[in-house]
Amino acid sequence: MGRAGQRRECQVGAVVLLALQSVAYPPFMAKARKFGAKDCRFCLVNVEGRALNNTRGNWLIEEKARRKADAVDPEWFANYKLAKKGNK
Repeated sequence: MGRAGQRRECQVGAVVLLALQSVAYPPFMAKARKFGAKDCRFCLVNVEGRALNNTRGNWLIEEKARRKADAVDPEWFANYKLAKKGNK
């Protein structure tokens, strides 16, 4: 396969990955809305490119480890308290 074919495969793979990500997050957002989420920035600093967690997102990851859970659960936000004034 030539470079053009490899490039095309990479492009198709990227589109499939993006489509899978967009399908995976709506159920999460539906649950997080009752805790004030308006979009992905509720837990993420940057939703484009490499998504970095904000304070709330980091808390979810820590909570997942503490609970030894397989995945994060937006219902945990019921126990979330802002660590410092101004955190999102």
